Amino acid sequence: MSRELSIGVDHHEHTGCTVITVTGDIDRNSSGLLRATIERLVSDRHTRIVIDAEDISFCDSTGLRALLSGIRVTSEAGGWLRLAGVSGVLERLLRMTDLYGWFPVDADVIASLGHARGRSL
Repeated sequence: MSRELSIGVDHHEHTGCTVITVTGDIDRNSSGLLRATIERLVSDRHTRIVIDAEDISFCDSTGLRALLSGIRVTSEAGGWLRLAGVSGVLERLLRMTDLYGWFPVDADVIASLGHARGRSL
């Protein structure tokens, strides 16, 4: 059964990062929401983004494209995108497609924010 995509955005001023909490399925019906959220943040000068992927229940190729697009737009704006809490279906998909190495991946959001303190990744 499909789980509707939910996206929460939280700005962490002390690290200069924005955390996007993604819950549910990232598929052809919902990947545009994730892509638009990332693009809106970058246009608002929030270019250091952590995606909390712990509660992603499904991801297809359009979801992967949205994540790769996020890497591109943040990088072009002088920032970066990290994934936190990758497991289950998303981890398998990233490994099967040999894309796991394209993303900086941390165990959880706290680890991602720890990497961001005082650094530009």
